[in-house]
Amino acid sequence: MLKVHEFFSVGIQLAYNSAKIINAVRLSSNIGQKWKGIDDPVTIADIQAQSYIVKQLHKHWPNLTVIGEENIQDSQNYDLPDTNLTLYDETIFNKTHNDKNIRTQYEIDDLCVWVDPLDGTLDFVKGDYENVTTLIGVSYKQQALMGIISQPFIKLQEPQNTYQFKPKIYFGHHPQQKLFYINDCTSHIPFELNKPQFDPLNVRLCTQRNRLTNQELQKINSLGCQLYQVGGSGKKCLTVLEGQADIFICLGVGMSKWDICAPEALFKTFGGDFLGLAGQHYVYNPKDKSFDNPYGNISSIHSELLEKYLPKTQGML
Repeated sequence: MLKVHEFFSVGIQLAYNSAKIINAVRLSSNIGQKWKGIDDPVTIADIQAQSYIVKQLHKHWPNLTVIGEENIQDSQNYDLPDTNLTLYDETIFNKTHNDKNIRTQYEIDDLCVWVDPLDGTLDFVKGDYENVTTLIGVSYKQQALMGIISQPFIKLQEPQNTYQFKPKIYFGHHPQQKLFYINDCTSHIPFELNKPQFDPLNVRLCTQRNRLTNQELQKINSLGCQLYQVGGSGKKCLTVLEGQADIFICLGVGMSKWDICAPEALFKTFGGDFLGLAGQHYVYNPKDKSFDNPYGNISSIHSELLEKYLPKTQGML
């Protein structure tokens, strides 16, 4: 069995230490950039972070299925402390706000961990580090269950276009309907993130900044929302979770299951949902031949916004 508090204990340490790996590569003289396709780079940071995450997960749960974006593994050892199962106590995750008891352990054979070690690699290569995240999602019986999103960098106002390494890590187990965050991996009691509200007269929509055609942009503008264009799936989702935008729409099919599993779980902690543009629910089947998302995306932490805009997005893809 995999216990929720033990997984988050390990996962938070993985996210924080992966941020250290990404920052070390950022500060190095060579990020090892290669191109998997048009506008689709991979760097040393992607490979090292994923290899570290997979190795540590299998240290604790050897039979756990883990699927990562990168198909290249790195065999080196990293000068990082070993992860442990004891950062968090089970009582943090075993009840909802109204003291309803929830399930806190799952059969390992029914779980799959989906890892995007460095989401927003194109922005990382360009030096737009605020759009970089690490995504660790867990599906149970092919449905999103738990999510971790780590944002390693913040953008500074002064001096302009500079960044500070200051990780912030969001995580949650959606049956609990709570979303937590921390700024390091030593805090035994995490902070709880309150659900943001929205103005129905000024709905803010977040969409992609890269890989967006003029025709797609016209379709999105036709929805009549205030538009925010952001790089990286994880960063777009944080924009909604933090209340800077209210709804996330992607007209492309480029996002894969490791891009959306963690965000879907976290959106559901706030009572929202993550859907295809025609209302399809995502299935996280580790036995699929392809892990691409063919449906596009409309998602929000506000169910009433999904009800309003979902009829307008059908046929947009």
